[in-house]
Formats: sequence, structure tokens, C-alpha cells
Amino acid sequence: MRRRPASLSTQLVLTLAGFALAVLGAVGWYLGRLATGELRDAQQTALGAAAQAAADLLATELRDREREIELLSQSPLLSDRPLDAPVVRETLQRRQALHEELAWLGIASPSGTVLQSTGGLLLGVSVAQREWFMGARERVYVGDVHEAKLLARLLPEQPNGEPTRFVDFAAPIMDAQGNLRGIIGAHAHWRWITGIVEGTLKQRRGAGLDALIVDREGRVLYPEALKRATDGVPLLPAGKLTSPMRWSDGEEYMAAEARVQARTRVDLGWRVIVRQPQVEALRPVRLLRNHLLMLGLAVAVLALLAAWALARRLSRPVERLARFAQCVETAREIPEVQGASGAREIAQLGDAVRSMAGSLLDAERRLQAANSSLEQQVQARTAELQAANEALALLATQDGLTGLANRRSLDQRLAEAQALYQRYASQGGRPHALLLIDLDHFKLINDRHGHPVGDEVLRRVAALLRQSVRATDLVARFGGEEFAVLLPGCAGADEALAVAEKMRAAIAAADFAVAGRQTASLGVSLASSADVSPAELLQRADEALYEAKRAGRNRVVLRSA
Repeated sequence: MRRRPASLSTQLVLTLAGFALAVLGAVGWYLGRLATGELRDAQQTALGAAAQAAADLLATELRDREREIELLSQSPLLSDRPLDAPVVRETLQRRQALHEELAWLGIASPSGTVLQSTGGLLLGVSVAQREWFMGARERVYVGDVHEAKLLARLLPEQPNGEPTRFVDFAAPIMDAQGNLRGIIGAHAHWRWITGIVEGTLKQRRGAGLDALIVDREGRVLYPEALKRATDGVPLLPAGKLTSPMRWSDGEEYMAAEARVQARTRVDLGWRVIVRQPQVEALRPVRLLRNHLLMLGLAVAVLALLAAWALARRLSRPVERLARFAQCVETAREIPEVQGASGAREIAQLGDAVRSMAGSLLDAERRLQAANSSLEQQVQARTAELQAANEALALLATQDGLTGLANRRSLDQRLAEAQALYQRYASQGGRPHALLLIDLDHFKLINDRHGHPVGDEVLRRVAALLRQSVRATDLVARFGGEEFAVLLPGCAGADEALAVAEKMRAAIAAADFAVAGRQTASLGVSLASSADVSPAELLQRADEALYEAKRAGRNRVVLRSA
């Protein structure tokens, strides 16, 4: 017996439903793959931005501490006076008070005996075999993190029970003839380093975010728990980081790393790694996939219902149905159908095709609206990341207390000014001048009135310095109560001295309310075509500043090349 073919309505239901599901499945798969890929890339970019921000801030702090120790070793107080003088010990105590991260600051003789130290710790003890002492005999030294040795029994235990660990900074002290007088060394708390990284990470949003510091071989330096768990074994295979990857705890993480490029004399080779459990990092991706799946199922149900309705409303002739389909294809709209056929199956087919076309067009519009909404979400997330990156860039170049440029920004501008001057000096180009300003007896303000009053004095002095320069000049906070002013294209020493005298007079004439009248000493120097680096100009200005201090303060001194 010959099998009867399926009815026209049944064939239409199967054909239209299969077509609708195939189209919706392909479009949904493509949109889902596109949207989830962009979200995954955005999450990886956010981790990379967090790692880079922490590494940049850490590099700036390491470079600043190295420079401070270097400048202190070159001060006339250490190069000219006896190293065991009481004024030297007072200077070390003040430095430690200004920098809470310094656990110990001391001076050793060329033979390695400690002559001066903060808190009197290790006085008379030999440090000749310590790495910082041996490394600083010839140049400025920055040492990798290590556990405390001689100071372990003399300092309080860490609140969290972790071993006391230091990062060392040291520099040779030379006399006027270039002979070694001693070594100045400083031990900075490791928790200062970890605090910088943790502070940067707290500004980021995201569940499960944590940061690691590893050395050049991939061994964990921080956190302490992971360092103990790995027991000195390199955490990363071949020193390389992949994302996502399975870590030693058995969990998969998305991660990004950034090298700490501190530009110190010794490259420590540290890297900052920011990681997040893949479960948390890809949570938005899973939510989006679920939403797309639910939407696809809903549209599929609607398509099936539409196909079923079309099969029940066959009432149009085949020719009119063909014209109807052509109009829908070209005009993307549903035309009015006039007249009716006596053929029941054909009439039902015409109504079913009309209903199906309307459903497909409506589904297309909804998919377009959903795609537009996803694009807006991605654009909004990208704008947030860009704003966060701009805010971090501002923090890296601006002093938080005064709003002036910070030391890093000053170093960049000094390097640019030197490059321009060396290029155009032979063509009559004007040199640039550097002014170093130090408030006289500023520590007395903090001692007598407290740090809030001292901070207000620094902000007021910053405003006075801004009012005394041109728009093209740069005013920066050099550190503590010291400021620096870069005068590009200076006409000569007379102009630089005039600007410096204007600043000195403005500070002396200002009324600082609670703190009263204040004075400042200024050192001035002009760039020379013989300068190899900005450090020579900076050294001359620093020497002029100390000469102004020795001459009685509240004055301007010029030091020529």
C-alpha cells in the first residue's frame, strides 16, 4: 500500500519551523560568540591595567628612595663633617621620622663599623660582610628583599607573625678628593612595598582579585602564604605567564603581569601579577550566555507557534501567496491581502505565511535591538576603563598634597629639556635653568603646630611658586619641604636669579596664619652644553641650595657649571 504524503499544513510546519530554528541558532551563536569574546578581552585588559598601575607606582617609589639616599650621601653634611658628629645622627633621625617605611638608617666606616644609626641600633657592630655594604662601596646600591639578620632581634615582631624582611638602599660617601669616607645604608620595610601594591588593588572592583610579586625567575616574593607554599620553587613554568592557567592551588585564574621598571642602578627584575579566579572573572560571560540562551528558546517557541498558526490558516491562492511573499522580501512589510479562495488548504496556507513573515520581522528587530544594547554595554565598560587609566596616569605624575608635578614628572621634563638644549645649543639655543627651594626650619612647624599646619604651609608655598612663573615653566614638589622649578628657554643667569629672588621675597612676605612668617633658601643653576645628564644640573642646584643654607638661609645662591 502506497504511503500517503504528509498534508500541506504538516509540510509547511516542518519546513518553516526548521528554517526559523536554523536561522535563529546561527545568529544566536554568532552574536553570543562575539559578545562573550569582547567581554573576555575587556576583563583581561582590566587585569593588565591593574598590574601595570601597581608596577608603575612601585617603580616610582623605589626610584625616589634610591635618589634620596644618593642625594643624602652627597650632602656637605656627610662629605665635609665628621661622620660620628651629633648633627649627623640628628639628620638621620629626622629622615627616618619623615619616612615611616625606613626601619633603620645608619652610616658605617670604610672598614664596616657602624658609626651612626637611628635609635642607636647596631652602633659599633661590623656590617662589612653585609651585601648592602659591599655593594655600595663603588656605587649606589639597591638590594633585593631579604629577611632581617642583625636587626631581627632588635626590632618588634611583625603584627601578622611574618618574618621581618627588608629592601636595602645604600650609597658611598666620598670626600672632596673622591676618597671613600663611609657608607650610608637604609633598610626599608617589605610591608611598605606590599602596601603599595595592595593599595593600588583596592581601587579596583572585582571579586577574588589579588596581587603577587615575583622575582625574575618566577619565585614568589609576596604574598607570604603563597611564598611558603611554593617553598622557593618557581611558580611560573619557564618564567612565563599565560592566561588562563592552572596555579599551584589547583584553581584556574585569569592573570596579567607587568614588569617593575624602576630605573634604579640595580635592576631587581620584579614583576607584579594581578590574578582573578576564572570562575569570578568570567561570571559576566556566563550570565550573558544564559540570557542569550533564554532569548533563543523564547524566539524558537514563537517561531514554532507561528508555523503552526500559518498551517491552520491556508486560504490564499498560490499566485497571490507568491506575490505576498515577494512583497515581504522586497519591502520588509506585510501587505494587505484582499479576497479569499474557496480552497480551504490554500487559504490556510496564505494566512500561515503572512503570520510567519510578521513573526520573523519582529524577531529580527528584537535581535537588532539586543545587539545594539550589547554594543552600548561594551562601549560603557570601555569608557570606564579609559577613565580609570587616565586617573591612574594623573596619580603617577602629580603630587597628591600640593597638586604640583611630582618627582617623576620633573625627571621626564629635565630629560626633554636637556635633549632640546644639546640639539640646538650650537645654533644659539637658550639653556634651561633649575631652581631648588627648601623651606627654612620647616621641621619646627610640624613639631610645634602639627603636620596639618605643615601641610597647609606646603600648599600655600606651592600656590606662591605657581604665581611666580610663566605658563611654560614647571613647578614640582621635589620631596618633603623641597620644591623644584624648571625654567625652559632661560635668557641667562640674571633672569634665573630674578625669578628666584621673586619667589624668595613672595614666601618671606606671605603670612602663614598659625605658622607665622616663613623663609626659604634657593639654589640656582643653568644647564651647560658639557652636561652629560640632568643629574649634573641637579647636583649643581643642590650644591647651591646647601651653600645658601650655610650662608644663613633666606637667600639665593647661583652655582655655575
